[in-house]
Amino acid sequence: MAKRKVKKEVPLTRKQISRRDKERRQRLVMLGIAIAVGCVILAILAYGVYQEVVAKPSAPVARVNGVPISTEAYQKRVLLERMSLDARIETIQIQRSLYDPETDAFMISLFDQQLSQLALQRDFLGDELFVDGLIEEELIRQAAQEAGIVVSTEEVDRRIEELFGYNPELPTPVPEPTGETITSTVELTPTAAPTPMTRDRFEELYADNLKTIGEGAGISEAEYRTLIELQILREKMQEYVGQQVPTSELQIHAQHILLDTEEQAQEVLERLQQGEDFALVAKEVSTDTLTAELGGDLGWLPRGEMDEAFDQVAFSLPIGEISDVVETASGFHIILVEERDENRELDADVLERRRTDAFDLWLSDLKAEATIEKYWSADKVPPE
Repeated sequence: MAKRKVKKEVPLTRKQISRRDKERRQRLVMLGIAIAVGCVILAILAYGVYQEVVAKPSAPVARVNGVPISTEAYQKRVLLERMSLDARIETIQIQRSLYDPETDAFMISLFDQQLSQLALQRDFLGDELFVDGLIEEELIRQAAQEAGIVVSTEEVDRRIEELFGYNPELPTPVPEPTGETITSTVELTPTAAPTPMTRDRFEELYADNLKTIGEGAGISEAEYRTLIELQILREKMQEYVGQQVPTSELQIHAQHILLDTEEQAQEVLERLQQGEDFALVAKEVSTDTLTAELGGDLGWLPRGEMDEAFDQVAFSLPIGEISDVVETASGFHIILVEERDENRELDADVLERRRTDAFDLWLSDLKAEATIEKYWSADKVPPE
């Protein structure tokens, strides 16, 4: 058997060995560069994902006394308000479509006004001013906490039930019996009381609502309950501040005659100074259509219900004495004070206005004293 020839390896020259080592080093360098570039790309991608998924949503649109309002929370509220407004717009559009533009022009115009107002409110959602509403909520929450005012779980439950029209205190509807019933031959149309909502129906509607706002705005049940809690807290703080408003104060019972020009007012004043009856003259010449038929009677007035110039004269006027001509934004007045009470109870509507004004002032002072930082920008508004 013939011997197999073994090919002998030719030893590399020093030059060839040097070239081989150089090529190996170059390949290692290129591999290192490729790995480094890959790591950089991965880092950039990871940073981008982090920014979009973690950093941006958690970054604040504002800080209120150090407490952040996150971009995610802001965006969810914008989406929720957008959903609510869109639903109202759709409802009004459906109602509008039921009317004939030719025969129901007035109703059509009313619907158009409502739609215009809702469109403005929707545009407002993309404005920085929307963040101010969230800032107010946080200020009220902090103030309530400081005052020891809380909202219980039961209060939130009850408010949600009310929003859906469910009253657990009403008896559960009893199913009508099946089978033959005796009916009258006379058609009757009694006024039937609305059927109370059952617990099952309430829970069904509530679940549907949570699903809708969860899919449309990303709001969880816990977040929804927090929004309800904030509404109740605001009401409680309004009551808390309102309780500090005095329920009685100095008031006057006054009459007045209102004229358009100073010359007219001077002529009327001369008639009164000559002894003509104030009430009769008021009925004859006063341009205040609300009080002229009443002889110019304004009823009992606390300070602030009339123009400041009117108050300055009226509250310093002796009982039974007629004032000189008083100019205000409404025109030219002649005033007669009939009675004065140093501590008269305020009418319910006046007291309610005072309490509303007091709360607005309290909230304004709260903002002025707070440390508020805003980071809002238009790119944080969620897309349509």
